[in-house]
Amino acid sequence: MNPQDFVHLHVHSHYSLLEALPSPKALVQRAKEQGMSAIALSDNGAMYGAVEFYQACEKEEIKPIIALDMYLAQNRMTDKRPRVDDKQHRIVLIALNDTGYKNLMKISSAGFLEGFYYKPRIDKEFLREHSEGLVALSGNMRGEIPATISVHNEPKARELVLEYQEIFGKENFFLELVHRPDNDQQVDMNEALKKLARETDCQMVVTKDSFYLDPDDREGYEAQLCIMRGRTLEEFRQTNTNDSDLSFGTPEEIIEYFKDVPEALENTKKIADWVDFTMDLGHNYLPIFPMPEGKTDEA
Repeated sequence: MNPQDFVHLHVHSHYSLLEALPSPKALVQRAKEQGMSAIALSDNGAMYGAVEFYQACEKEEIKPIIALDMYLAQNRMTDKRPRVDDKQHRIVLIALNDTGYKNLMKISSAGFLEGFYYKPRIDKEFLREHSEGLVALSGNMRGEIPATISVHNEPKARELVLEYQEIFGKENFFLELVHRPDNDQQVDMNEALKKLARETDCQMVVTKDSFYLDPDDREGYEAQLCIMRGRTLEEFRQTNTNDSDLSFGTPEEIIEYFKDVPEALENTKKIADWVDFTMDLGHNYLPIFPMPEGKTDEA
């Protein structure tokens, strides 16, 4: 596979608040430096960076892909009781077109306005109602399917693949292989997902799930997490067991690592090629409210 044909589909910016470092502009510039033709932005639960990201991509003549790394409630999104979502599931959603983009906005908004409980959440019922125009990836280790595999419930994992294929359409759901060669759990999970893909005839796709640009940015990333959790770096490093490299990486190293599943690499470009979306900028879509006589909206 040509390195220029690899597309990052799972990428976080500083709009994944206190969980990632790069600005959308910095992500796009790095993609440009690496000769990439497209890149996705998939922040945690929110789409604050979508317009800024889209404009940066336009400036650098790179295809923008609007995505969302969304939290899934264990049961109903309206359930808000202690410990109801101790282990929140995740799913990556990618907008293919204008309908998909509008559904992403509805999903993110509902997550905050109706489902918020520590994190913005939706449930599968809401997801099912707003799945048109979307491609879904199974997510990182916190995705529902990987989480099910990690407790050795393979029959349930197979059921979940069929369920997600039914929600999005078989052609629009992918098992996500994450490039984290220094994380033994992820290495084992990738092998389990390859096996599951063969058993269920499910497509696979490769991602990096990056939170910062360069390996040297790790300390800044850890400092962010400490701010969010109210801890010191010393406390964090005493208890943290996961020091995986979460940087942007290079296409060459990712392609080399996953050379045994070329179709999963090629699917990054296939999904990018499916995207046909133009953001309508420069127009005011705020609702119009009738003004009392003698008053203006500016006043």
